[in-house]
Amino acid sequence: MAAPTSDDGRISRITSATRVIPDFPKPGILFQDITTLLLDPVAFKGMIDLFVERYKDNDISVVAAVKVVGVMVVVVG
Repeated sequence: MAAPTSDDGRISRITSATRVIPDFPKPGILFQDITTLLLDPVAFKGMIDLFVERYKDNDISVVAAVKVVGVMVVVVG
């Protein structure tokens, strides 16, 4: 799959729906808070669709993830 282009409206919607908290948890870190993304159903669907488009043609049978900062996003479809 080709990478989404900069004119893909989903990318800008996801970016604008993600809150950036500067200097958290320490100076120089830009924390990307996805809580606001989860509250925007259109942006959240766009994020899931981009993941699906990127990996749908791969022969993936198992996915492992690390739980970070108490947040785990799981979508089964």
